[in-house]
Amino acid sequence: MSWAEMRHNAREAGKVLGGVLDYYWRGDVTLEARGSLLKLHCGTNGRFTDRLATLLRTLRPPRRPRPVSSYLGDFSAAEQKAIAGRIARDGFFLFERRLPSELCDEIVAFAQRTPCTVEGRGRAPQDRVLFDPTAPISKTYRVVEEEIIADRAVQRLMADPGMLAIAENYLRAHPMLSMMNLWWSATFGEKPGAEAAQEFHFDFDPPPIWLLFFVYLTDVGPENGPHVFARGSHLANMPAAGPLLTRGYVRIPDEDVAAAFGRENIVELYGKRGTVLAVDTRGFHKGKMLTAGHRLMAQLTYSFPPYSGAHARRVKLPEDIDPALASAIRVSPRVYERYT
Repeated sequence: MSWAEMRHNAREAGKVLGGVLDYYWRGDVTLEARGSLLKLHCGTNGRFTDRLATLLRTLRPPRRPRPVSSYLGDFSAAEQKAIAGRIARDGFFLFERRLPSELCDEIVAFAQRTPCTVEGRGRAPQDRVLFDPTAPISKTYRVVEEEIIADRAVQRLMADPGMLAIAENYLRAHPMLSMMNLWWSATFGEKPGAEAAQEFHFDFDPPPIWLLFFVYLTDVGPENGPHVFARGSHLANMPAAGPLLTRGYVRIPDEDVAAAFGRENIVELYGKRGTVLAVDTRGFHKGKMLTAGHRLMAQLTYSFPPYSGAHARRVKLPEDIDPALASAIRVSPRVYERYT
Protein backbone atom coordinates (compact mmCIF):
# COMPACT_ATOMS: atom_id res chain seq x y z
CA MET A 1 0.00 0.00 0.00
CA SER A 2 1.34 3.42 -0.99
CA TRP A 3 1.70 6.39 1.37
CA ALA A 4 -1.11 8.12 -0.48
CA GLU A 5 -3.42 5.14 0.10
CA MET A 6 -2.42 4.99 3.75
CA ARG A 7 -3.16 8.70 4.21
CA HIS A 8 -6.49 8.30 2.44
CA ASN A 9 -7.46 5.34 4.67
CA ALA A 10 -6.40 7.27 7.77
CA ARG A 11 -8.68 10.16 6.77
CA GLU A 12 -11.58 7.78 6.16
CA ALA A 13 -10.93 6.03 9.49
CA GLY A 14 -11.00 9.42 11.21
CA LYS A 15 -14.46 10.06 9.75
CA VAL A 16 -15.65 6.65 10.96
CA LEU A 17 -14.43 7.27 14.50
CA GLY A 18 -15.93 10.76 14.32
CA GLY A 19 -19.22 9.06 13.53
CA VAL A 20 -18.98 7.12 16.79
CA LEU A 21 -18.55 10.39 18.69
CA ASP A 22 -21.46 11.95 16.75
CA TYR A 23 -23.70 9.12 17.83
CA TYR A 24 -22.95 9.51 21.51
CA TRP A 25 -23.14 13.31 21.23
CA ARG A 26 -26.31 13.77 19.15
CA GLY A 27 -27.77 10.29 18.68
CA ASP A 28 -27.01 9.59 15.02
CA VAL A 29 -24.20 8.96 12.54
CA THR A 30 -23.74 11.08 9.43
CA LEU A 31 -24.12 9.66 5.94
CA GLU A 32 -20.50 10.70 5.27
CA ALA A 33 -19.25 8.55 8.15
CA ARG A 34 -21.33 5.60 6.94
CA GLY A 35 -19.90 6.06 3.45
CA SER A 36 -16.35 6.10 4.80
CA LEU A 37 -16.96 2.85 6.69
CA LEU A 38 -18.29 1.19 3.53
CA LYS A 39 -15.24 2.36 1.53
CA LEU A 40 -12.88 0.95 4.16
CA HIS A 41 -14.81 -2.32 4.32
CA CYS A 42 -14.47 -2.79 0.57
CA GLY A 43 -10.91 -1.46 0.36
CA THR A 44 -9.53 -3.66 3.18
CA ASN A 45 -11.52 -6.82 2.35
CA GLY A 46 -13.44 -6.52 5.61
CA ARG A 47 -10.40 -6.19 7.90
CA PHE A 48 -11.20 -2.65 9.04
CA THR A 49 -14.80 -3.63 9.76
CA ASP A 50 -13.70 -6.49 11.99
CA ARG A 51 -11.30 -4.22 13.90
CA LEU A 52 -14.03 -1.64 14.41
CA ALA A 53 -16.32 -4.37 15.76
CA THR A 54 -13.66 -5.33 18.29
CA LEU A 55 -13.45 -1.72 19.44
CA LEU A 56 -17.20 -1.13 19.66
CA ARG A 57 -17.82 -4.34 21.59
CA THR A 58 -16.05 -2.73 24.55
CA LEU A 59 -18.91 -0.20 24.73
CA ARG A 60 -21.58 -2.91 24.84
CA PRO A 61 -20.13 -6.16 26.27
CA PRO A 62 -22.24 -9.33 26.14
CA ARG A 63 -23.93 -10.81 29.18
CA ARG A 64 -22.89 -14.16 30.60
CA PRO A 65 -24.51 -16.94 28.49
CA ARG A 66 -27.28 -18.87 30.20
CA PRO A 67 -29.64 -21.68 29.12
CA VAL A 68 -32.79 -20.55 27.29
CA SER A 69 -36.04 -22.13 26.12
CA SER A 70 -37.51 -20.73 22.94
CA TYR A 71 -39.58 -21.44 19.86
CA LEU A 72 -36.44 -22.90 18.29
CA GLY A 73 -35.65 -25.32 21.12
CA ASP A 74 -33.89 -25.49 24.45
CA PHE A 75 -30.31 -24.28 24.18
CA SER A 76 -27.61 -24.65 26.79
CA ALA A 77 -24.77 -22.13 26.87
CA ALA A 78 -22.57 -24.70 25.13
CA GLU A 79 -25.16 -25.25 22.39
CA GLN A 80 -25.47 -21.51 21.81
CA LYS A 81 -21.70 -21.30 21.44
CA ALA A 82 -21.69 -24.22 19.00
CA ILE A 83 -24.36 -22.61 16.81
CA ALA A 84 -22.47 -19.31 16.84
CA GLY A 85 -19.38 -21.26 15.79
CA ARG A 86 -21.24 -22.76 12.83
CA ILE A 87 -22.35 -19.30 11.71
CA ALA A 88 -18.80 -18.00 12.13
CA ARG A 89 -17.52 -20.83 9.91
CA ASP A 90 -20.19 -20.97 7.19
CA GLY A 91 -22.02 -17.65 7.46
CA PHE A 92 -25.40 -19.29 8.16
CA PHE A 93 -27.21 -21.85 10.30
CA LEU A 94 -30.47 -23.70 9.58
CA PHE A 95 -32.41 -24.57 12.75
CA GLU A 96 -33.91 -28.05 13.04
CA ARG A 97 -37.01 -27.03 14.97
CA ARG A 98 -39.61 -24.93 13.17
CA LEU A 99 -41.92 -22.29 14.60
CA PRO A 100 -45.32 -23.56 15.79
CA SER A 101 -47.92 -23.82 13.06
CA GLU A 102 -50.33 -21.65 15.07
CA LEU A 103 -47.84 -18.78 15.21
CA CYS A 104 -47.25 -19.03 11.46
CA ASP A 105 -51.02 -19.01 10.87
CA GLU A 106 -51.40 -15.78 12.86
CA ILE A 107 -48.60 -13.95 11.07
CA VAL A 108 -49.78 -15.12 7.64
CA ALA A 109 -53.33 -13.94 8.40
CA PHE A 110 -51.95 -10.55 9.52
CA ALA A 111 -49.92 -10.22 6.29
CA GLN A 112 -52.94 -11.18 4.16
CA ARG A 113 -55.12 -8.41 5.60
CA THR A 114 -52.45 -5.66 5.71
CA PRO A 115 -51.83 -3.36 2.70
CA CYS A 116 -48.20 -3.35 1.56
CA THR A 117 -45.78 -1.12 -0.27
CA VAL A 118 -44.82 -2.31 -3.76
CA GLU A 119 -42.02 -1.46 -6.15
CA GLY A 120 -42.55 1.80 -8.01
CA ARG A 121 -45.11 3.24 -5.56
CA GLY A 122 -44.78 5.27 -2.36
CA ARG A 123 -45.13 4.34 1.31
CA ALA A 124 -48.21 6.50 1.94
CA PRO A 125 -51.29 4.53 3.06
CA GLN A 126 -53.18 5.37 -0.13
CA ASP A 127 -50.36 3.87 -2.23
CA ARG A 128 -50.32 0.49 -0.45
CA VAL A 129 -52.08 -2.61 -1.77
CA LEU A 130 -53.10 -6.01 -0.46
CA PHE A 131 -51.12 -8.97 -1.76
CA ASP A 132 -53.13 -10.96 -4.32
CA PRO A 133 -51.19 -14.08 -5.36
CA THR A 134 -53.47 -14.58 -8.36
CA ALA A 135 -52.63 -11.18 -9.91
CA PRO A 136 -49.29 -9.85 -8.66
CA ILE A 137 -48.16 -6.38 -9.75
CA SER A 138 -44.70 -6.42 -8.11
CA LYS A 139 -41.95 -8.84 -7.17
CA THR A 140 -42.26 -7.81 -3.53
CA TYR A 141 -45.00 -6.59 -1.20
CA ARG A 142 -43.59 -5.14 2.02
CA VAL A 143 -45.47 -4.46 5.24
CA VAL A 144 -44.28 -1.20 6.82
CA GLU A 145 -42.45 -1.61 10.12
CA GLU A 146 -44.94 0.42 12.15
CA GLU A 147 -47.62 -2.12 11.20
CA ILE A 148 -45.35 -5.15 11.71
CA ILE A 149 -44.45 -4.43 15.32
CA ALA A 150 -48.08 -3.69 16.25
CA ASP A 151 -49.09 -7.31 15.53
CA ARG A 152 -49.31 -9.52 18.64
CA ALA A 153 -47.98 -12.65 16.92
CA VAL A 154 -44.96 -10.74 15.58
CA GLN A 155 -44.40 -9.34 19.08
CA ARG A 156 -44.13 -12.88 20.44
CA LEU A 157 -41.51 -13.58 17.78
CA MET A 158 -39.62 -10.43 18.79
CA ALA A 159 -39.59 -11.71 22.36
CA ASP A 160 -38.02 -15.08 21.52
CA PRO A 161 -35.08 -15.58 23.91
CA GLY A 162 -33.36 -18.18 21.73
CA MET A 163 -32.71 -15.85 18.81
CA LEU A 164 -31.50 -13.15 21.18
CA ALA A 165 -29.14 -15.54 23.01
CA ILE A 166 -27.59 -16.86 19.80
CA ALA A 167 -27.24 -13.33 18.39
CA GLU A 168 -25.52 -12.19 21.58
CA ASN A 169 -23.17 -15.17 21.45
CA TYR A 170 -22.34 -14.62 17.79
CA LEU A 171 -21.97 -10.83 17.93
CA ARG A 172 -20.02 -11.02 21.21
CA ALA A 173 -21.86 -7.88 22.30
CA HIS A 174 -25.15 -7.05 24.00
CA PRO A 175 -27.32 -6.58 20.90
CA MET A 176 -30.29 -4.49 20.02
CA LEU A 177 -33.16 -5.62 17.82
CA SER A 178 -32.57 -2.98 15.18
CA MET A 179 -35.02 -3.87 12.41
CA MET A 180 -38.17 -5.90 11.72
CA ASN A 181 -39.24 -6.80 8.18
CA LEU A 182 -42.11 -8.81 6.70
CA TRP A 183 -42.71 -9.20 2.99
CA TRP A 184 -44.35 -11.29 0.30
CA SER A 185 -42.36 -12.37 -2.75
CA ALA A 186 -44.37 -13.13 -5.89
CA THR A 187 -43.79 -14.94 -9.17
CA PHE A 188 -43.58 -11.84 -11.33
CA GLY A 189 -41.45 -10.75 -14.28
CA GLU A 190 -38.99 -12.55 -16.50
CA LYS A 191 -35.69 -11.54 -14.88
CA PRO A 192 -34.32 -11.34 -11.33
CA GLY A 193 -34.95 -7.96 -9.71
CA ALA A 194 -32.18 -5.92 -8.11
CA GLU A 195 -34.66 -4.06 -5.90
CA ALA A 196 -36.07 -7.40 -4.78
CA ALA A 197 -32.52 -8.55 -3.82
CA GLN A 198 -32.68 -11.40 -6.37
CA GLU A 199 -29.10 -10.83 -7.53
CA PHE A 200 -25.99 -11.55 -5.47
CA HIS A 201 -24.83 -8.79 -3.14
CA PHE A 202 -23.51 -8.23 0.36
CA ASP A 203 -25.37 -6.20 2.99
CA PHE A 204 -23.78 -3.37 4.92
CA ASP A 205 -26.49 -2.30 7.30
CA PRO A 206 -26.07 -2.30 10.22
CA PRO A 207 -22.25 -2.46 10.37
CA PRO A 208 -19.78 -3.43 11.66
CA ILE A 209 -21.43 -6.79 12.42
CA TRP A 210 -25.00 -8.04 12.60
CA LEU A 211 -27.02 -11.23 12.48
CA LEU A 212 -30.26 -11.72 10.57
CA PHE A 213 -32.90 -14.32 11.33
CA PHE A 214 -35.01 -15.19 8.28
CA VAL A 215 -38.33 -16.92 8.99
CA TYR A 216 -40.11 -18.82 6.20
CA LEU A 217 -43.84 -18.42 6.83
CA THR A 218 -44.75 -20.44 3.74
CA ASP A 219 -43.13 -23.59 2.36
CA VAL A 220 -39.99 -22.70 0.40
CA GLY A 221 -38.56 -25.10 -2.17
CA PRO A 222 -36.31 -24.59 -5.23
CA GLU A 223 -39.05 -22.69 -7.12
CA ASN A 224 -40.31 -20.52 -4.24
CA GLY A 225 -37.43 -18.13 -3.65
CA PRO A 226 -35.00 -19.84 -1.28
CA HIS A 227 -32.24 -17.83 0.36
CA VAL A 228 -28.96 -18.49 -1.51
CA PHE A 229 -25.61 -17.99 0.23
CA ALA A 230 -21.96 -18.31 -0.76
CA ARG A 231 -20.56 -20.38 2.10
CA GLY A 232 -17.74 -18.61 3.97
CA SER A 233 -17.98 -15.40 1.95
CA HIS A 234 -18.70 -13.35 5.09
CA LEU A 235 -15.16 -13.82 6.41
CA ALA A 236 -12.77 -10.86 6.43
CA ASN A 237 -9.59 -11.11 4.35
CA MET A 238 -10.93 -14.02 2.29
CA PRO A 239 -8.95 -13.94 -0.99
CA ALA A 240 -11.98 -14.83 -3.14
CA ALA A 241 -14.04 -11.98 -1.72
CA GLY A 242 -11.45 -9.21 -2.20
CA PRO A 243 -11.87 -8.61 -5.96
CA LEU A 244 -15.67 -8.65 -5.65
CA LEU A 245 -15.64 -6.14 -2.78
CA THR A 246 -13.49 -3.73 -4.80
CA ARG A 247 -16.49 -3.32 -7.13
CA GLY A 248 -18.31 -1.58 -4.28
CA TYR A 249 -21.90 -1.88 -3.12
CA VAL A 250 -23.30 -3.38 -6.32
CA ARG A 251 -25.10 -6.47 -7.58
CA ILE A 252 -22.81 -9.31 -8.70
CA PRO A 253 -23.58 -11.79 -11.53
CA ASP A 254 -24.15 -15.42 -10.51
CA GLU A 255 -21.25 -16.67 -12.60
CA ASP A 256 -18.79 -14.29 -10.89
CA VAL A 257 -19.82 -15.48 -7.42
CA ALA A 258 -19.62 -19.14 -8.48
CA ALA A 259 -16.17 -18.57 -10.01
CA ALA A 260 -14.93 -16.84 -6.86
CA PHE A 261 -16.20 -19.28 -4.23
CA GLY A 262 -16.85 -22.50 -6.19
CA ARG A 263 -20.26 -23.78 -7.26
CA GLU A 264 -20.10 -26.38 -4.49
CA ASN A 265 -20.21 -23.54 -1.97
CA ILE A 266 -23.31 -21.84 -3.38
CA VAL A 267 -25.99 -23.14 -1.01
CA GLU A 268 -29.76 -22.90 -1.53
CA LEU A 269 -31.59 -23.05 1.81
CA TYR A 270 -35.03 -24.65 1.60
CA GLY A 271 -37.55 -25.32 4.33
CA LYS A 272 -41.13 -25.94 5.34
CA ARG A 273 -43.08 -23.05 6.80
CA GLY A 274 -41.76 -22.10 10.21
CA THR A 275 -38.15 -22.75 9.17
CA VAL A 276 -35.67 -20.25 10.62
CA LEU A 277 -32.22 -19.34 9.26
CA ALA A 278 -29.55 -17.30 11.04
CA VAL A 279 -27.35 -15.52 8.47
CA ASP A 280 -24.42 -13.12 8.53
CA THR A 281 -25.32 -11.18 5.41
CA ARG A 282 -21.90 -9.58 5.10
CA GLY A 283 -21.48 -12.66 2.92
CA PHE A 284 -22.61 -12.73 -0.70
CA HIS A 285 -26.22 -13.85 -0.94
CA LYS A 286 -29.51 -13.35 -2.74
CA GLY A 287 -33.13 -14.42 -2.71
CA LYS A 288 -33.58 -16.74 -5.67
CA MET A 289 -36.14 -15.46 -8.18
CA LEU A 290 -39.46 -17.25 -7.81
CA THR A 291 -40.63 -19.35 -10.73
CA ALA A 292 -43.76 -20.72 -9.00
CA GLY A 293 -46.01 -19.86 -6.09
CA HIS A 294 -45.23 -17.14 -3.56
CA ARG A 295 -43.31 -16.70 -0.32
CA LEU A 296 -43.90 -14.84 2.93
CA MET A 297 -40.79 -14.11 4.98
CA ALA A 298 -40.13 -12.32 8.26
CA GLN A 299 -36.72 -10.92 9.19
CA LEU A 300 -35.29 -9.91 12.55
CA THR A 301 -31.99 -7.99 12.61
CA TYR A 302 -29.72 -7.95 15.66
CA SER A 303 -26.82 -5.51 15.81
CA PHE A 304 -25.37 -2.91 18.17
CA PRO A 305 -24.82 0.88 18.03
CA PRO A 306 -23.65 3.26 16.79
CA TYR A 307 -23.70 2.24 13.11
CA SER A 308 -27.01 0.46 13.46
CA GLY A 309 -28.62 1.96 10.36
CA ALA A 310 -32.26 2.32 11.27
CA HIS A 311 -31.53 3.25 14.90
CA ALA A 312 -32.05 6.97 14.45
CA ARG A 313 -35.62 6.51 13.14
CA ARG A 314 -37.28 5.00 16.18
CA VAL A 315 -40.51 3.09 15.67
CA LYS A 316 -42.61 3.07 18.81
CA LEU A 317 -44.51 0.03 20.01
CA PRO A 318 -48.18 0.50 20.89
CA GLU A 319 -48.97 0.84 24.58
CA ASP A 320 -50.85 -2.47 24.73
CA ILE A 321 -48.39 -5.21 23.76
CA ASP A 322 -48.25 -8.98 24.10
CA PRO A 323 -47.24 -10.12 27.62
CA ALA A 324 -44.30 -12.10 26.22
CA LEU A 325 -42.77 -8.97 24.70
CA ALA A 326 -43.54 -6.89 27.79
CA SER A 327 -41.66 -9.45 29.89
CA ALA A 328 -38.73 -9.53 27.45
CA ILE A 329 -38.45 -5.74 27.59
CA ARG A 330 -38.35 -5.79 31.39
CA VAL A 331 -35.56 -8.39 31.34
CA SER A 332 -33.51 -6.85 28.48
CA PRO A 333 -34.58 -3.22 27.95
CA ARG A 334 -31.55 -2.24 25.87
CA VAL A 335 -32.36 -4.91 23.29
CA TYR A 336 -35.64 -3.12 22.48
CA GLU A 337 -34.47 0.48 22.86
CA ARG A 338 -35.32 1.33 19.26
CA TYR A 339 -38.99 0.45 19.83
CA THR A 340 -39.59 1.78 23.37
